[in-house]
Amino acid sequence: MHITFIIAHYDPGSKGECRQSFVRTLDTIHAQKEEYEVEIIIADDGSKYEDDFSTFSTNTIDHNGRTIHHLKDNELKSWLKKEDYNFPEIRHWLYLPKDKPCMSKARVLNAATSLAKSDLLFFLDDDNYFISEETIKHIIQLSEEYSLILGQIKDGNGRFRPYQSHRVQGTTIGVKKSIIGKIGGFGEWTEDISCGVDSDLFLKLYDIFSKNTELKACYTSQIQTVDSLSKRWRPFIPTFFRNRRAKIAFRKEYNCPNYRSVRHNPSRDKTNWIKDLT
Repeated sequence: MHITFIIAHYDPGSKGECRQSFVRTLDTIHAQKEEYEVEIIIADDGSKYEDDFSTFSTNTIDHNGRTIHHLKDNELKSWLKKEDYNFPEIRHWLYLPKDKPCMSKARVLNAATSLAKSDLLFFLDDDNYFISEETIKHIIQLSEEYSLILGQIKDGNGRFRPYQSHRVQGTTIGVKKSIIGKIGGFGEWTEDISCGVDSDLFLKLYDIFSKNTELKACYTSQIQTVDSLSKRWRPFIPTFFRNRRAKIAFRKEYNCPNYRSVRHNPSRDKTNWIKDLT
């Protein structure tokens, strides 16, 4: 297997454009796979469906005390046919019911990572479709030199995020599975504040890359996606004192006074550890 795409998925069930953007993301992977062996794993954080998802799955995963439904093989084929997703690259569909009113993206991503057959993982949100050409080819070529690859995202304002941006990102990221294992995966503790998954990831990646100079990371415009439909998780993110609660949580977890500040969180400054290939 050359590459595993892990797609974080959440459809609140109220907007048809969620499905449209998801299908477009899948389409661009399918259209650009060329001769490469590609698998897709859907990491579904409790999307709403007309039918009870659990009735389609006889396989479950007990992931740190919560049950994740696991569609594969014939059950997966039946589900994809029912939902009219004609993408043979999808090999697993993990579904974590929203029995807790929070963002559980980190938990279901960790479960998906454990199933990946390739050591080269590429993480996408379901609304981030490729607008670059020969993207999979570029990812695989860059992975020969770099253990972490950050693609460039085009925001809803129509502008590409520059290398100089201090924003973190949890999508359009290629990384070796072995690296995800070394950092302990995505931070499931972020469920308590229902945000901060991307910042947690950047902090842990920066720590291991800064301590191991043989590891290389890059930021490239050869790989570009569009952030076409963000903020779907917003109903599960508390707004009252949100930033204050997050700062307290990151201080407790990492002894970082202000995780959003470049001064206190050097992972946000790409020049510290990520090479500019734009």
